[in-house]
Amino acid sequence: MSSSGPLQGIRVLDHGHVWAGPLVGTSLSDLGAEVIKVLSPSRSSGVSMAGKVMPGAAGGASQVDTTDPTQYHGYERGKLGISINLAVDEGKGLYRRLISVSDVVVENFSPRVMPSLGLGFEDLQKLNPGIILCSMSATGATEGPWRDLVTYGPSLGALYGIKSLLGYHDDPMPREDMADLDPTAAGHAVFAILAALEYRARSGHGQHIEMAQGESAIQRIAEPIMDYLFNRRVARTQGNRYPGVAPHGIYRAAGDDEWISIVARDDREWAALTSVAAASGHNLGGSTFATLEARLAAQDALDEAITAWTSLENAMNLSRRLQDAGVPASPVMNAPALAADDNFHALRRSGMQLGPDVKVTAEDIYQGVVWKLTKTPGGIQRTVPGTGADNARVFGELLGIARADLDGLHERGVI
Repeated sequence: MSSSGPLQGIRVLDHGHVWAGPLVGTSLSDLGAEVIKVLSPSRSSGVSMAGKVMPGAAGGASQVDTTDPTQYHGYERGKLGISINLAVDEGKGLYRRLISVSDVVVENFSPRVMPSLGLGFEDLQKLNPGIILCSMSATGATEGPWRDLVTYGPSLGALYGIKSLLGYHDDPMPREDMADLDPTAAGHAVFAILAALEYRARSGHGQHIEMAQGESAIQRIAEPIMDYLFNRRVARTQGNRYPGVAPHGIYRAAGDDEWISIVARDDREWAALTSVAAASGHNLGGSTFATLEARLAAQDALDEAITAWTSLENAMNLSRRLQDAGVPASPVMNAPALAADDNFHALRRSGMQLGPDVKVTAEDIYQGVVWKLTKTPGGIQRTVPGTGADNARVFGELLGIARADLDGLHERGVI
């Protein structure tokens, strides 16, 4: 596909592994950049390029076609795939040649990795003064006791205090959630890269984006942190409740493991909520919960009253009735429900452009392009690349290395 995205003409070297780093590369590719996935000849990515399936998913690795855009394409799709051994001098020499013709490098290693290879920002800048290096380590490269820690999303969330707030209000044990620090960090990194590109367009100079993934998500617990700093109050788990709002929760609906999220932020929304309940023959406490103060003082009883009603209702139907009445409500969508949702399909297909090798049908499920730009829409440029699948294109066509020389590099384990 000849990209029409706003980043057309930008070349990115992507060292991302697991989730945060690869998602940055995919986002830039969706916006039209040429993203080259850099992997070792001896191993595959920690997520998609090895054809792995998620824990608990049906099937096994042998059933996953890594060229299928519906399989983990959200991490690696749209990229060219090269293999290069950066532990040997020949490999470093090839890489330095790529740096000279590239714009952005993305990596989420620990801070010691790139400098130890002789490929730190100062080294790259000597080769290309306009290069932008985005380094996404767990806790940042600033000297400190956490500098060289290696983490995954769940352990990083624990390190920065987020896990201490995840759990039910009546249970002191923290609960696990998904590793959402990865996509949070990726979003911050993408916008930082865009800002660096804009700066380079004005100044001609690249720069080093050195970000701590943990700090990119810590604003999510800004209120508890500020509450402690000013009032010395230590926040605890609060389940699905929120200070100053009642009801605010997720309630059981009719069916097996069906749930609905409902919030009433003020007395007007509470009145609308009680009217919807009354229309189906349920009284939500009358004057007992007439004021916000009364509802906040008796949240357990309030939740019981709401559950007695919602547990008899279809979550989707009830959400629509509540939304029509002006009450924030939504069913808790599981994977099958989301796959069948009309809004989900409309969003992912809106403005979608597909490259010539991206074979999908209207029934296929895939992540769409998040940013809907009318003049430069971007799109899915390619399917998930195999390790080294584009060595000939990148090293041969871009760097001008002859086929016989490429064969020799391959035989020596350089590519």
